[in-house]
Amino acid sequence: MWLLDGLIAVKMTKATARYCLLIFLCLLLSGCSGLMYYPDTKNQFFDPKAAGYAPEDIFFTDSAQRRLHGWWFPAKKTPAKATIIFFHGNAENLTSHFMHLVWISAENYNLFIFDYPGYGRSEGKPSPKSCVESGHAAVDWVNQHKAKDSPIIIYGQSMGGIITLKTAIDKKSEINLKLVVADSTFDSFQRIAREKLSHHWLTWPLQPLSYVLLSDRWSPQNLKLLSPVPVLVIHGQQDRTVEPIFGDMIFEKLAEPKTFWKIPDGVHSDVFWGHEHKYRNKFLTFIESLGKY
Repeated sequence: MWLLDGLIAVKMTKATARYCLLIFLCLLLSGCSGLMYYPDTKNQFFDPKAAGYAPEDIFFTDSAQRRLHGWWFPAKKTPAKATIIFFHGNAENLTSHFMHLVWISAENYNLFIFDYPGYGRSEGKPSPKSCVESGHAAVDWVNQHKAKDSPIIIYGQSMGGIITLKTAIDKKSEINLKLVVADSTFDSFQRIAREKLSHHWLTWPLQPLSYVLLSDRWSPQNLKLLSPVPVLVIHGQQDRTVEPIFGDMIFEKLAEPKTFWKIPDGVHSDVFWGHEHKYRNKFLTFIESLGKY
């Protein structure tokens, strides 16, 4: 109780208040993407070769000259219909995320997944700013070295979704962007922090601190700017990590064309795992319907 009493009754410095907020976030957001970062630089969680894939190791640099790492999975057949750039979720590194979308390389699509600064073999430290810079660099690398102005789909999952939305707005005029996917994600660090703080009586009084101490400088400011690029929002209605209300808010802020897949029994980021037989084919049909590639 001493911490709560101190937050309410004592005038604290901004640094002290931030420290207290981060303590609570560490306790309450251990499974939540976006506000805290949980990179792993030591472990390879899944071996793509064991699943029959042999990705190309890619190293590229961002605007801050950080050396970043990615995996390039070429389409099984050429020419590829499009290239999907996968902005993965929080925790660990790309070796624990690539399986979510790698199956699509057998369906005539290239896949590029990369690690944010401080994840896996990528240099630097993760932050909202550095993650967006790495997203810009990943899109530029694909466009310059692999896609060569061919169709690009940007897919963001969980924490990767907020980076995707910001990156897509910034880069849409520079690339042949055919689709943006926002899967199990949110568009405001401040708003999700407030939501998480509201879940517990101990942290409920701290909700205003999310607006004082956290910045949305590197969040997407106006989702309508994505138009006329189509956006697909995907959100499990049983998601307890990033609550369904965040998918609703993103969809409401978007301009047309937009589509919302609400997965009735879906939890966090499981659209192509627990529901793969239905939604993998549905996804392929959806992207084909956007036009001839």
